[in-house]
Amino acid sequence: MRLTRPELVMIAHVCDDWAPNYYSSPMGGGKNEAVRHIADGHLQTLTDKYGRPTIWNAVAAHLDANPDTLTAPRVTFAERINREAARITRADAYLRAAFHHHQAAEPYEALALIDRAELAAPTFKDFTQYRRAVHMKRPPAAPTDLTGTALRHRATLPLIDPHPGPPVRFHGSQTRGSVYPGHLVIQGNWPAAIPEHCAATDDELMQWVGEGTVLVCTGCGLDWT
Repeated sequence: MRLTRPELVMIAHVCDDWAPNYYSSPMGGGKNEAVRHIADGHLQTLTDKYGRPTIWNAVAAHLDANPDTLTAPRVTFAERINREAARITRADAYLRAAFHHHQAAEPYEALALIDRAELAAPTFKDFTQYRRAVHMKRPPAAPTDLTGTALRHRATLPLIDPHPGPPVRFHGSQTRGSVYPGHLVIQGNWPAAIPEHCAATDDELMQWVGEGTVLVCTGCGLDWT
């Protein structure tokens, strides 16, 4: 199990706030002492979740990648309070903007802003509850209606070597464009046997078929609907 991006941000914030003090402690500082005090004293929640070795290594890796953190001026109590307040202010602004989009039935914008809020101040709120509220309000995506058409998705893709197989890995032998997970291929005698070998990746070569219900690539039959 890998640390999430918000958890890595949490580690960075704690290191910024405390590492200089532990590193230059008159009681015997240094990097190892900074790692020990930060991991065991300020990141107990992460230590309980991932274990001490993982969090010790994560803190050490962050300090190795940001050596100036250790030698920065010592941080006072007032400075830590002000930093945390600034982080919360940014996160709260993102959440208020997310709520605006949530009320306007714009779930993807709301979710993106909730993500930004969590990265600004990972410990400010239980951000999962906000995402859950958005998902509860968001209407389920309606599947493509193929009623009255002869279109069928391939259960499997041809070719054994190479064998991408479903799901489609990418679109275009040269462009290697990303394909959202779950997109399939419509059966047909397409120029390319699989999307990974397709050479017709221009938008102009996309075509609506099945009485305008399905948008496909005419080079390989990839369903872009």
